Amino acid sequence: MTQRTIDKVYKKSNQKPYPIIVNYQHAYPTDEFQSYPCTLLKNTETDQKTLVTETDGLLYAGEEDDDNLGQTLLLVRDKSSGKVRLIESSYIELRPILKEDLNINDTQVLETSNLELSRKFGSKKQRQQMEQREKLKMNMETVTEQVKKATEKVKSEQLDLTSYNNSLNSDDFYIPDINRNATRVEDVYDFDKILTEEQFSQIASEIESKDYISEMLPFIQNIVSNSNSIKHQVLGLYADSLAKLYIMMVKDINRKGFTICKSSNTLNKHILENFLTVSGRKYGRPPQYKDKIICHAIVLLLLINNFKISLDEVCEMFKLMPSTSALKVRVTGAIIVNTDSKKFVQLKLPLNNKGIYRRKSTHF
Repeated sequence: MTQRTIDKVYKKSNQKPYPIIVNYQHAYPTDEFQSYPCTLLKNTETDQKTLVTETDGLLYAGEEDDDNLGQTLLLVRDKSSGKVRLIESSYIELRPILKEDLNINDTQVLETSNLELSRKFGSKKQRQQMEQREKLKMNMETVTEQVKKATEKVKSEQLDLTSYNNSLNSDDFYIPDINRNATRVEDVYDFDKILTEEQFSQIASEIESKDYISEMLPFIQNIVSNSNSIKHQVLGLYADSLAKLYIMMVKDINRKGFTICKSSNTLNKHILENFLTVSGRKYGRPPQYKDKIICHAIVLLLLINNFKISLDEVCEMFKLMPSTSALKVRVTGAIIVNTDSKKFVQLKLPLNNKGIYRRKSTHF
């Protein structure tokens, strides 16, 4: 096969004329075909060309194909010199205009002519295909613009994605970081992983010289009053704020200037960020987050009260039935023990690993 080298490439330009390949829809030119005069129209806004001609008493029109997906090229060879050149061109398919009233939009005519031709001369199957194609036809530019405008208005923080968070299926979502392989009960929950050392120091400095203990719930107040440890007092304030957040109504949470912990801005910000969801400018408290609040509060109270608290006090504080409280306790790794005919929540080794189980709903 003879190989030839392309001498030159002529690119299409809107300032100069360029070749246009014309074909008839559902027809092919024969030897008897005669050339006819035509009119070439140009859209000044889009630079797209439209060709109109009359053949055998029937009006034909067609628009220049969009070359975004591909280009039409003509390969021309000079027989005398043997040089080969590429000329970029365009393609127009002429469709018969069957409308009697031509005083309508040209684009409308071109879009409907193919459908009407199939309706008049096509088979039943072809008519069904064309009608289905017309139903599915969409203006991609309009759709793209609409989607773009819609996505510009939506931000990730405005979406409530808690339902799609796979971590909610794990018990570790509901409790602080836990060491299930600990050999001492003191090592099951690490103080520094509940709050960082910096957070502890900042909260301690903020609550210093403030009478925050008197504002606590009675059960937590009794526990904190018996401890001189500043870390225990910080965790007690943390547990008290969580308990108040649990029993508070959502409409109160969304009041202007809402704070759950007035004594410490650092603790208040930490709780709002980790125990509530945000949709738009409103806080939310889904069932999973309510369970997270209870489990965290139980763990904090166990840590500051020698790993043992009264189950009755927990039920009264959170307004829960003992059976419901037992489910929350199980997730923390603690167990329910009976002492002098009273029930207590106790964290001890080995941990209660029955907390990992299948839930029947989005909360337990």
